[in-house]
Amino acid sequence: MHVPPAKSPPKSSSWRAFMFSFVFTLFALGVFTHPKTMVVAHEAVSRASTQGKMLHKIVTDPERRQEAWMSANERANVISEGITAVRFLWISPCVQFAVGVLALLSSLVAADRFFHCYVAFYWRYISRKSALKRFDYFELEGDEAKYPSVVVQLPMFNETDVCAHVIQCAREIQWPRNKFLIQVLDDSTCAETRETIEECLHTCNEQGVQTQYRWRSNRTGYKAGAMAEAMDDIVDYDYVCVFDADFSPEPDFLLKTIPWIHSNPQCGFVQARWVYANASENLLTRVQSISLNYHIRCEQFARFSAGLFFNFNGTAGVWRRTCIEDAGGWDCRSTVEDLDLSLRAHLRRWKFIFLDHVTCLNEIPAQYDAFRKQQHRWSAGPMALWRKAMTSIWEADIPFASKLYLNIFFFGTRMAATHLVSFFFYLLLIPLCATMPEVVVPFWALVYAPVLVTISTCTFTKNGLLYAIPYVLFENANTLVKLNAMISGLLGLEHANEWVVTTKLGKWVAQKVERAKTTRLARRLAPTLRAKPFHFKELLMSVFFLFCAVWGVLRHRLFGYSVFLCLQSVVFAVFGFNVVDAL
Repeated sequence: MHVPPAKSPPKSSSWRAFMFSFVFTLFALGVFTHPKTMVVAHEAVSRASTQGKMLHKIVTDPERRQEAWMSANERANVISEGITAVRFLWISPCVQFAVGVLALLSSLVAADRFFHCYVAFYWRYISRKSALKRFDYFELEGDEAKYPSVVVQLPMFNETDVCAHVIQCAREIQWPRNKFLIQVLDDSTCAETRETIEECLHTCNEQGVQTQYRWRSNRTGYKAGAMAEAMDDIVDYDYVCVFDADFSPEPDFLLKTIPWIHSNPQCGFVQARWVYANASENLLTRVQSISLNYHIRCEQFARFSAGLFFNFNGTAGVWRRTCIEDAGGWDCRSTVEDLDLSLRAHLRRWKFIFLDHVTCLNEIPAQYDAFRKQQHRWSAGPMALWRKAMTSIWEADIPFASKLYLNIFFFGTRMAATHLVSFFFYLLLIPLCATMPEVVVPFWALVYAPVLVTISTCTFTKNGLLYAIPYVLFENANTLVKLNAMISGLLGLEHANEWVVTTKLGKWVAQKVERAKTTRLARRLAPTLRAKPFHFKELLMSVFFLFCAVWGVLRHRLFGYSVFLCLQSVVFAVFGFNVVDAL
């Protein structure tokens, strides 16, 4: 008997509908209540009144016709004056109040950014003492029987093009073979991926490397679920090293990281610094490298140096197994299992170490659709976690200042206020102000703060200042995705826990082996590259910015102001038509 396919659940569109209704309602109010609009409307009414003279066959009395014309003209004046009064008495003050509130929030975001930059600069270039001096360090030398046991976990899902490379890198890691295990946690539904993994693990076994292959027929809990289920198999191991499939650890990775965590019993994990193999592949990867370098080289380094909370980045790090168990194990209540476990371990007073001098190569998403899904997960996950963990933070046995930092700065400012300011201030109110010249935007909030924030962000990437303008425009265009994800996570909407694995093409692996893509890979990617969907929200924002730019030039001579609006409109169009990959 034929079973009809199940209908897909309705998409949660309440917030999206509200957001865009809000944007374009304010847009319409700004345009249609403008005094110039009233003049045009008045002239239209006057022209319509003059055409009434053509109705002399119906209204033959000249006096009545004159009275009707005067009455219509007076009514138009009353309506025009009434709408103008409503705008200046109610709408403009409300917009001005919103500008003030969002300018204050933007100053908080800028202060948080400058704090991290100052701390990172101080500890990197001024301080004579490294933050690592707070921790002990003892080399692992002598009898290999005294080495701790380590399991390298490799979580995967349908990552055919990179799974073989990461297994090969794990196989080449230097560590006593009787104290070393490669554990592949595979949720793949692709038979080719599973066959590739099995072949690679067979090669490992032939070379004397212990391996374990755990395949699940379901993706319950996603990555966190797979790692939680694997805990029972690694009770005899001291440390857990995690690598995502697109990472390429060096053979001496454990020799550089294990001594730090092994020498400090209070240390829960050590985190290495990410570096990017394809940062110059296209404009999208260049912009991503600027953002990621700021997070890794500035935020993570500054938080560690200042003794503040910083989180495990999900890969390229080593956990103490007993710390994982003490913190409650891997939990799938959000899509940021790394941040979740780090937070629970921090509330249990575990310490963490960031190793700025230890790096691990990885690949940045070079396709916009993959990047878009990744950003949704990274924005929704922290908000969902904050909503669920806020009570635990306030009740934890940690200093009150740490509780304030976590709730106000780590989550409130960095994870929430940043997206609110980016959208409602820079993408909504500032363009609207081109149609409402009576609203005053503080010059420092319009120019100085964003310029200084951009410069401080780009300085952590080599030649980053050369791409400062594309970085700003791209980050603004991506704000729609981040804000939607943030609200979904904060309100617990159905897409908040949606996990889509970021596509890894393995292009940087191919460059090490051969310059061109293989025919098999190109054939498999061809249908995907042809069927790129349009993103209509970005297209609507492109029209919105373009209209505000044209209005500002034609009505108020705001030429310099409109240059930014036109550039942002073009970038929104590029994102909307999904042609970012070609830049």
